[in-house]
Formats: sequence, C-alpha cells, structure tokens
Amino acid sequence: MKAIQITGPGQYEVVDAPMPELLDDQVLVRVRLVATCPRWDISMMGGKDMFVAGKAPDYPLPPGFPGHEAVGVVEAVGASVQGIAIGDRVAALEHLPGQGAYAQYMAYREGDLLKLPDSISDRRAVSSELLKCVMYGLDQFGDMHGKTILIAGLGPAGLLAMQLAALWGANVTGIDVNADRVAFVKELGLGEAVTLEELGDRKFDLGYDCVGAAASVQNVLNRTKEHCIIFGVLRGDITYPAEYWFTGVRLESYRYHPATARDRRLLLDALTRPSFNTECLQTEQVSFTDYAQAVERLRLQQAVKICFDPGELS
Repeated sequence: MKAIQITGPGQYEVVDAPMPELLDDQVLVRVRLVATCPRWDISMMGGKDMFVAGKAPDYPLPPGFPGHEAVGVVEAVGASVQGIAIGDRVAALEHLPGQGAYAQYMAYREGDLLKLPDSISDRRAVSSELLKCVMYGLDQFGDMHGKTILIAGLGPAGLLAMQLAALWGANVTGIDVNADRVAFVKELGLGEAVTLEELGDRKFDLGYDCVGAAASVQNVLNRTKEHCIIFGVLRGDITYPAEYWFTGVRLESYRYHPATARDRRLLLDALTRPSFNTECLQTEQVSFTDYAQAVERLRLQQAVKICFDPGELS
C-alpha cells in the first residue's frame, strides 16, 4: 500500500508500506478520508516535538504519521471481532502505535472504532477522534446546564467545544486573539465569539482552554469562578493565586480514558444532530502531493483543518 512519510523538517515522500497484519481483536480499514491535526502536523513538519519542548522528532517518522483522524470502510476482521463486520463504515477513535493514517489502510482494535450509520457522512465523521477528546474534557465539568463557560482558542478543538458545551446546556463565549477566527465563528452562528480586547473584565463559571500557551491558560484561569480545565498541550508555567484556594476555584488538566459505551452514545448523539456542525472544521480537501503546502496554510491559520483521500496515492 501507499503512505506518506515525513523524512525531515519540511520534507516528505510517498512510500510503499507493508499492509497491516491483523491480530484476532483487530480490524483492517481502507481509509477513505483523513484530516490534519494542525498542531501535530505543524510540529512534525517544523522539526519540533509536539509534547516535549526543545526536542526534535526522530526522523524518518513511521509511515502515515502523524495522521490519526480518519474514516473508512472495513475490509477484514480478526477472529475474535464481534461487533464490526466487513463493509461497515467506521471512524477512528484511537490508533495503534507504529503507523499513522496518512495511508491507504490502517489496522485498529475493535474498541478503537466508532461504527457509523449511513446518515453521518465521511466528512462529518472524520474528526470523531478530536470530538471524543474534546468531549472527555468537557465531561469533567459534570452538569454544565445553565453555567457560563469561556472557551479559549477557536481552532478545531474550540469550534467543537463551543458547540458541545452549548448542546449540554451551557451559555458559551469563545475567545481568540485572531480576529479572523472570531469572525469565522460569528459567520457560522456557533455562538458568542470575541477577541481579548472585547472581553473586558468578564468572568465565567467555567473555563476551557484549547490553546495550551501559558498566557492563554492564565487568562482563562483568572476569569474562572468555579472550574478551569486545560485541554491544550500546556507550554510554560502558570500561577494559581492563593485566593483561589479560599474561593474553591478548581484547576485540572484534560484526562484521557478508553471510549466507553456512554461515550459512543454521546458522540453519535452529537454527530446525528443537523445543527451540530463538524463539517466547518474541514475547510479544504487537497491531494497529498500538496501536503507541505497544506501544512503551511495551517501554520498561517489560513485553514482550520485540511482533508486528504489516501486512495489518490500512487
């Protein structure tokens, strides 16, 4: 099969990669659509590790990496697979180490896939993995009904967080330093969106930071009255004021866990609602021959996410 492989900063090539070999609990998926994860793609093509400051990636990266937001059709199943059959459409919620989804085929554990009804299109479902992660973070708040929440960073995660928090009954305000992103949210009608200057001295019951930069997290924390969650990968130190200990402001990081049956129900509930707009994330679809240019457009914030069809690789 074909895959793309990042070989160094700003460099990649189309390579021949071995077909995944299935274990009994695994499923072989022919990838029909895969979406970028902007920060990860920018980091890997930029010579920087996404999670460890000052560290460079170990090039060449595994074939298909860092692609992980994917949707496709099941081509084969392992002997112990019970709930998924050949021909099913599925979205990835997790991936196995060793290969990424910028490839024509991927192997997944059965539990790492979300089975899709026909009513949910590939484009709508392709970023289900990100939606799952955003959902996990918001779920840590518990009952959000009637609460005010500030969501910082109106990139892919922030766009999903605004909609999911509103779906769960919160009164949502989004903030971004990029006025174009604020305008984009307003045009889509996803809720109140403002720049930092427009926010004034407002405070909120809940805070959800999708940026990770210390200044952004600090701003959200300083405006939070009850509970603040850091969803973005934290870069830099922040200060927890002593007065917050007395007033009970809670600060925590995003926590991952394997997808449960409840998680799957919540994901499908959101994805099947016509008003829940996931297509707005996928602002472009291009060929893998334009991957480097696509990553540059992400870096310049000229696109939210960009999709590829691995079937076009040759």
